[in-house]
Amino acid sequence: MSNRLVQIFESHTKLDKATCDKFDIAAAREGIKVFRSEYESIDPPAWETIKRQMKRSVALFLLVGPELVKSQEQAVAKDWKFTQNWIAYEVGLACALGKDVWATCDGVEINFPVPYLNNYSLFDIQTNKFKFARSVFRHYLDGKRYRLGFMKRNLSCPYEKCGAKFNLHAVRRKGEKVRCPTCLQEIIFHDGWLLPTK
Repeated sequence: MSNRLVQIFESHTKLDKATCDKFDIAAAREGIKVFRSEYESIDPPAWETIKRQMKRSVALFLLVGPELVKSQEQAVAKDWKFTQNWIAYEVGLACALGKDVWATCDGVEINFPVPYLNNYSLFDIQTNKFKFARSVFRHYLDGKRYRLGFMKRNLSCPYEKCGAKFNLHAVRRKGEKVRCPTCLQEIIFHDGWLLPTK
């Protein structure tokens, strides 16, 4: 394991404090620094600090918690419009900088489109005492990346007008579904989806 400082960028709504706190605890246990904007000193204009911190980060994690989902359902809420703009900027910036982009659902189903991501995690953050999250963090500490096709977990959305490609970190039994994080249409696993082993 490397002794270098590894930082990840957390994209979120501050209303999802419980989800963010669980994620931060898992990262801290592995020695990962998390950039979480509401706890940082950000001089105006904010986009410059966001860009600088994104450059320092190995990956962006969009944390999809219950409050983020609820605010989308109540789309008239001003909080969602503000959050949506920052999430769009952060995801677009991470993509442009070649960073890994994760959508990590904490026990909820995503209900807003994420135009770009290369990793989609459907494990609750605290599942098995953070087992999945901590293994991801260890990979980053070791200098590894989660490029498309990582451990043969890559999936392509079957819908012609979407075609999104991402690594799916989830287990689905035969006949179960998952919502595509880009087009929000349901993908049915006729033969199931088991995570490949090493």
